[in-house]
Amino acid sequence: MHIVYIHGNRATPNCFNFIRSQLSRQHEIVLEYDSEQGFYNNHERMLQQLQGIDEIFFIAHSLGGIHALHLANALADKTRGGVTVSTPYGGSEAAVLARLVLPFTQVLKDIHPLSAPVLQSKEFKIERPWTNVVSIHGGSPFMAKPNDGVVTRDSMRDRSDIDLVDVESNHYEVLQSPETVKIIKDMLAALDAEPAQTVPYGSLDGRRFAS
Repeated sequence: MHIVYIHGNRATPNCFNFIRSQLSRQHEIVLEYDSEQGFYNNHERMLQQLQGIDEIFFIAHSLGGIHALHLANALADKTRGGVTVSTPYGGSEAAVLARLVLPFTQVLKDIHPLSAPVLQSKEFKIERPWTNVVSIHGGSPFMAKPNDGVVTRDSMRDRSDIDLVDVESNHYEVLQSPETVKIIKDMLAALDAEPAQTVPYGSLDGRRFAS
């Protein structure tokens, strides 16, 4: 199995150092992107990097989880499953207000609740084991709803077709949590115990995305 890591906005692959140190896996692919290049431009670049790769398991943080879901949709026949961490599947409510101050910031256009990447991801039918780790500590006073300092719990729990596991960490410390590592290890062990299933290309949605 190939583990594909995708970091969050303005982060680097170093955010996964602890998780990677705890997983005894030889086949790793670490994808990087610049949010200011636009979601779909980044999607196409990452998709190209995964061409020819089979048996993919995604581990992604925050915005990286939205990318992981779009990639899993495009590579349905090659995806085994994924664990996303603190991913706002319902979009970022903070981005709505931030856009009033920073209207030309690309990532704010891509991650608000009514953005194309968020709305399209809600149409995807997930047919692989998929978990979102919900970070329930922290809290920003700029958001009325309970949040982890960056995104709301409601947004992390937006999907009803995936497993949701609460972890008592904030948006960033959750990547250093042994609980997060255990969630990932348990899913990998379960997938190792069962044979890979073949799903026709595009069966999760049937669309390819343009840049």
